[in-house]
Amino acid sequence: MKKRIVAALVAVVMIVGCVCAFAACQPSELIGFDVDLAKAVAQELGVEVEFQLISWDAKETELESKSIDLIWNGLTITDERKEAMEISTPYLNNKQVAVIKKSNADKYTTAESMKDAAVTFENGSAGADVAKAQGFKNQVGASSQMMALTDVLSGSSDVVILDSVLANFYCNADSKFSELMIVPNLVFVEETYGIAARKGDVGTIDKINTALSALQANGKLAEIAKTYGLESELCDVTYTSKWNDLTAEQKSGWEELQKKGKIVIGYTVYAPIAYTA
Repeated sequence: MKKRIVAALVAVVMIVGCVCAFAACQPSELIGFDVDLAKAVAQELGVEVEFQLISWDAKETELESKSIDLIWNGLTITDERKEAMEISTPYLNNKQVAVIKKSNADKYTTAESMKDAAVTFENGSAGADVAKAQGFKNQVGASSQMMALTDVLSGSSDVVILDSVLANFYCNADSKFSELMIVPNLVFVEETYGIAARKGDVGTIDKINTALSALQANGKLAEIAKTYGLESELCDVTYTSKWNDLTAEQKSGWEELQKKGKIVIGYTVYAPIAYTA
């Protein structure tokens, strides 16, 4: 009898252990301003949304190959990108700033003082463009903004050029990056974020702009921004749909997405845009 009881207890422990191990292996929930906004836009448009992790340096390739339908991840709007892709109306303001260790506060105060510093940035990012334009002598690209920020924290780099949206989120006393600070009174570039679709996919961007405008009008956009402390960075996204004036070819991309029933969005991990809870 005792052997049966022991065997039963062992079986229960094994089952509970397996369940707990399985639960621990489940992926964390993806959250963030762009994540929540994309879900709200998809709901407004009557489709599902799927998020696919990509390398930021390969984002254009992912889009062209149709591995993803949109780049929606704090994408800086530039003239070059508007030539290569269809870009939405601007929806969020951002700046390119420098982050350093607090212990270097007196050493790195201007762009000139950083000329010989080890400067890092995310490959393919606006920060990379800034570093190139500034002509910093010792440039080292990183796979993500978070990796670049970590490089400065570890001391392998001196300065990281990155988005103010991310810098403001992490450079505070409650963060694991509390040793870091934004260099005061130094803004390299003021910019805006947009959502990118393949060149010629005018209809999809028209639908997204229309949905963004509706979410602004009903207060949902401001509600999402407030969750992540970004209310002051919102752009005016008022927009009137041009759908009825588009050609059949311009509408075809969106019509394909409707048939598929979902939009696949390429993203990289950085808070408060897209990260795991």
